[in-house]
Amino acid sequence: MGFEEKYRLAAMSPKLLPSQWWIGHIPFGFEIIRALRPQKIVELGVYSGASLMAFCQVVEKLKLSTKCFGIDLWEGDIHMGEFEESIYRGISDYCHKYYPHTAVLIRKRFDDAVDDFEDGSVDLLHIDGTHTFEAVSTDYQTWIPKMSDRGVVLFHDTNVTYETVGPGAKDFGVKAFFESLKNGYPHIEFKHCYGLGVLVVGKKVPPALLDMVEDASDPRFLEYFASLGEKISKRFEREELEKTDSLTGPFRRIYRSVKGCGCNIRNRVLAWSRVRT
Repeated sequence: MGFEEKYRLAAMSPKLLPSQWWIGHIPFGFEIIRALRPQKIVELGVYSGASLMAFCQVVEKLKLSTKCFGIDLWEGDIHMGEFEESIYRGISDYCHKYYPHTAVLIRKRFDDAVDDFEDGSVDLLHIDGTHTFEAVSTDYQTWIPKMSDRGVVLFHDTNVTYETVGPGAKDFGVKAFFESLKNGYPHIEFKHCYGLGVLVVGKKVPPALLDMVEDASDPRFLEYFASLGEKISKRFEREELEKTDSLTGPFRRIYRSVKGCGCNIRNRVLAWSRVRT
């Protein structure tokens, strides 16, 4: 059986692509939910919700009773800058409209929210907050007691280095932290879309999840998910370009020039154009 057939859920079309940062891992996100069938997912660092909403989408597709908790202050950090309040309102409205029984947003600091969860109760933890070595280490150490015996931890941005992204990688320590842990656990490491590290910390994870880890030793497995991620990234770029159809003159040039700066800046360009035209 080829990977295309074995992991066909990965080809499902995502409903929400709010920003470019995580969307290349949505296909794997779909499949890890299928394999793990978690009862409780916790995401540290939600931003505009690309990963959290992908988890919610596949949870409802599979008719699971999973709860997806997204924890964030929606204030920003040293890497992303200050967030506008509209980012939180947008993802909050989307959750209430489409996933009222699955998604739970918690507007707290990570180390405050941890007390809301019992030890051993979290099956999937996604760490995607501040990306310094110290911050990622603190998040991991703070939350590891909450992991169940089926637990898996995801780390985004494990491939952000000076060589891969340039000066923007300053102060990123996710790669170094993941490398300090990975050899002690079954793991998967994707290089595309800024990198995603998958750490199997539970002793009783489902066989389907361990099967994925074994498959990941085959380069074709990694290539399959990277190719699906690339298709989604290209879809995002097309949809972003379509937004320029309503823009004219300098607004179109400005919008396209801030491609890598995040959705809040580009949405501001759209807002300016509506006011001034």
